[in-house]
Amino acid sequence: MIPSFIALGPLYLLMTDLRLVDNRFGLILVYIAVCIPFCTVMLRGFFENIPDALEEAAMIDGLSRFSALFRVLLPVMRPGIVAAFIFNFVNCWNELFLSVTLMNSDANKTVPTALNGFISSFNIDWGSMSAAAVLTILPTMLLFAFASRHIVQGLTSGAVKG
Repeated sequence: MIPSFIALGPLYLLMTDLRLVDNRFGLILVYIAVCIPFCTVMLRGFFENIPDALEEAAMIDGLSRFSALFRVLLPVMRPGIVAAFIFNFVNCWNELFLSVTLMNSDANKTVPTALNGFISSFNIDWGSMSAAAVLTILPTMLLFAFASRHIVQGLTSGAVKG
């Protein structure tokens, strides 16, 4: 739960020892490690509001625990999972410090790192940076447009204790 930039030095040394610097798989592992605590905290309140009676009723009706999870509980959990996914997607999509530190080659640059490349020591290419920024906003806007119902439902249902 500590901010990632505080652990940047030791993380870089660890990733160097594992030969995962300038490697997409290494950056994905770091992003997963950063996102798990946030998801845990966010989804805990949401999952606590799901009554145990739902699973018990499904099992009384003849479903196994596995079937009850996928047929009864997962549709109820979907708004919270979608909300957590979207928040983590936006966080990873916009993250700059880890990607600048762990990715060195131009082929492995992430979107924020590429946008940072428009800034030089003496000049900022505002036109190109603005055009690229608009293009990088589109995936996030589309994700929010298609999942806005799930975001609102997921956030409000996890925030109120019943």
